Amino acid sequence: MNLKTSIRAAVYLLVYLGVPIVAGELANQTVGAVLGIVYIFLLVPLGILKLIDFYHTNDGTTLFSRIFNLLFGGPLAFFGLVCLVAGVAIIGWVLYNVFVERQKEYSGPSFVVGLSSFGVGVPLVLYGWLTFWSAVRRKEKVTLSPAEQEEFEHEEDDEEHAAKKPPQRTADKFCD
Repeated sequence: MNLKTSIRAAVYLLVYLGVPIVAGELANQTVGAVLGIVYIFLLVPLGILKLIDFYHTNDGTTLFSRIFNLLFGGPLAFFGLVCLVAGVAIIGWVLYNVFVERQKEYSGPSFVVGLSSFGVGVPLVLYGWLTFWSAVRRKEKVTLSPAEQEEFEHEEDDEEHAAKKPPQRTADKFCD
């Protein structure tokens, strides 16, 4: 990791760990409560999104990124599985109430329009499946140095040029 990345990581760590400590030490409870709300509703989700983004964009070339990928892949797959199960449960609940027996707790519409009350169930299933699958089937990206990239491109150009070259005509094909 370079210096700029290390400083950014240290600042993130100080902010994520420092806000609850500062909020707990303040004498004014209102300011502490506002800081707690900001921490819960802004900083924690932002931190989770940053971790997911880092998981998807790092190439696994350094020891830190490989360890991070191993440690973060499990919780990310579990989170995807939880979203998937919650979405299937919502869809199952709606289908049960529409087709089998309407429960008193179900407040959705009946039959044809009732199928539109899946609500957040379908997006939960899609997001859960994609998150689970991306965590399980993660492939490490190959990173080439500039010299290796140039050599690879020259080899590709040579292969394309050889494939496009017309076959050589010989004299015995014209003698017939």
